[in-house]
Amino acid sequence: MNKQMILSVVRRQYKGDEDKKRKLPNIRRYFDMQPKEEYTIDDETWSDMDMDRVYEKLDRTSSTLGESVLYYMLRNPLSDENKLKHRNRLIQLFKKDIDLREKLLCIFLGLGNDRKNTFLDMIESELIVNKIKYYIYTVLGKIFPILAVILTIFVDNGYVSLILASAALNMTVNYLERDNIKSRGIIYLREIIKVSKKVSNIKNKELLEHVNNIKENLQYVKDIDRSTFLIGFVNMWQGFFEAVSLLFLVEECSYYKISGVLKGKKKYIMNIFYSLGEIEAILSISGYQNSLNQNYTYPKFTREVMLKIQDGVHPLLEEPVANTIFIKDKGIVLTGTNMSGKSTFLRMLGINILLAQTFYFVLSKGYEGSFFNIVSSISPNDDLSKGKSYYMAEAEGILRIVKALQKELPVFCPIDEIFRGTNPTERIAMSAEILSYLNNRKTISIVATHDRELVDILKDSYEFYYFSEDVDSKNGLSFDYKLKIGVSQTRNAIRLLEYIGYPKEITKKAYDRAETIKGFI
Repeated sequence: MNKQMILSVVRRQYKGDEDKKRKLPNIRRYFDMQPKEEYTIDDETWSDMDMDRVYEKLDRTSSTLGESVLYYMLRNPLSDENKLKHRNRLIQLFKKDIDLREKLLCIFLGLGNDRKNTFLDMIESELIVNKIKYYIYTVLGKIFPILAVILTIFVDNGYVSLILASAALNMTVNYLERDNIKSRGIIYLREIIKVSKKVSNIKNKELLEHVNNIKENLQYVKDIDRSTFLIGFVNMWQGFFEAVSLLFLVEECSYYKISGVLKGKKKYIMNIFYSLGEIEAILSISGYQNSLNQNYTYPKFTREVMLKIQDGVHPLLEEPVANTIFIKDKGIVLTGTNMSGKSTFLRMLGINILLAQTFYFVLSKGYEGSFFNIVSSISPNDDLSKGKSYYMAEAEGILRIVKALQKELPVFCPIDEIFRGTNPTERIAMSAEILSYLNNRKTISIVATHDRELVDILKDSYEFYYFSEDVDSKNGLSFDYKLKIGVSQTRNAIRLLEYIGYPKEITKKAYDRAETIKGFI
C-alpha cells in the first residue's frame, strides 16, 4: 500500500470505522501468562460486567502487542492517581497531535497481527537449545551449498549434483524442523525489534518514559537483533526469498543460534513488548474518546469510601439512559421487575469504576469515589461438568466478595438476585446477614432483589431505589430505565403473561394465589 492508502486505513481504524475480527482467547494470552496482581479483575467479575464486549468497543489496535496489552490493562486497574494522570496526558496528546498519532498508528499497522500467537507461544514454551544442531546446520546450510556452487562453476559441471543433493537434504531438514522453527514466532520477534527502533527514535517529552524504557531494553537484545536480521530479510515481500532461506537453512541456523540467548533475554523482550503495547493501547483509548457522542469526565478520587456518579451511562448502549447515584455509609437495595434495568445499572457502575481506574475517564457528567477492588456476583452459572449447582456457584461467588474484604482497598460489590438458587426462607436469612456484614465493612454494596422481606430487614442499613415499567394491552411492556427513590410496588409479571396470550384461567388464578404469598413483589 502507498502512504495515502495506509493513512486512510489508520484514520478509519482510529475512528472505529474499520471492521476487525478478534479472537479473544488469543488476545487474553498475554494476560494469562502474567502473574496476577493484587486487584486483578477475576474472570467472574469480567464476565459479569460483559467486559469482552466493552473491550471490543474500546479496541482500535493493529498489532498483537496493542490488543494484548489493552486487555491486560483493563484487567488490572490501578490505585495510583499519578500513573492514571500520566496515561491521560498521553491520551490527550494523541488526540491533539495528529502527526505524532498517525506516525505511531502507521508503525503499528506495519507490525500487524500475529494471528496464531506464534511469538507468545515461542516465549512461553520451553525453547529448544541445541548448539550441535546449530553447527551442523551451519555446515549444511552455508558451507556445503556454497562449496557445491563454487565447484560447479570453477571446476566441473558434474558437481551440480552436489547442489541438488544439498537442496534435497536441506528441504528434508526444513520439513523435520518446521514445528520447532516456523511456528515459534522468530519472524514476529524480528518485526517487534524493528518497530521498537522506530518508536525509540521519536522525540516527545510525554513519551520519554516509554522511549527510554524501550532503548534501555534494546541494549540487551542487540545479539538477537543481529541474529534475526537474515530471517527478516528472507521473509520480506511475503516470502519472496523463502527458497533462499530453505536452501541455506537460514531460519534453522538463526533459531538454534539465538534459542539459548532468548531464554536469558526473555525479560527484556517482554519489557519491549509491554512498552510498545501500552503506547498502542493508549492510542486506542484516545480514538475511542475522540469518537464519543456522549459526555465523559475525569474522576475525582477520594479517601473516604463513597461513590457518586452523575448521569452515568453504559458504553454498550446506542441510546443509553443516564442515571445518577450517591452511595456513602449505607448500601443500596434495588427493586423492580426483570428487564427494568437493574442489571444494566449494576454493570454501568462497575464498568465506569473500571474505566476510571484504568484510563482516567468516566462516561458521566461527574464522578467521585475512592479506589475500589471490584468484585461482583451478577451472573453465576452452574457447572454440571464439575457437579456444581447454581446455588453453589452463587455461594462461591459471594465468598469471593467476603474474602476481598481482607485487602486494603474498599470493595465495590454489585450483586444481582442474591441466592436466587435456593429456597425463600434460607435465602432471606442468608442474604440479610451477608448484606449486613458487607455494609459494616469497607464496601460499596449494591444488591438487586425481588425479596420484599429484605427491604424490611435492611431498612436501617440500606437505602432503597427501584426501576419501574408499565404493561398495558395496547403497548405491551415499556420501560423508562430511570432510577427512582423507594421500593417498587408494581406487579406486572402476571400482566405480561396476559399481554403475550396466556389463557385467562392461568393468569386469574395466578393473581389470586399471589395475594396469599408473603413477600411477592
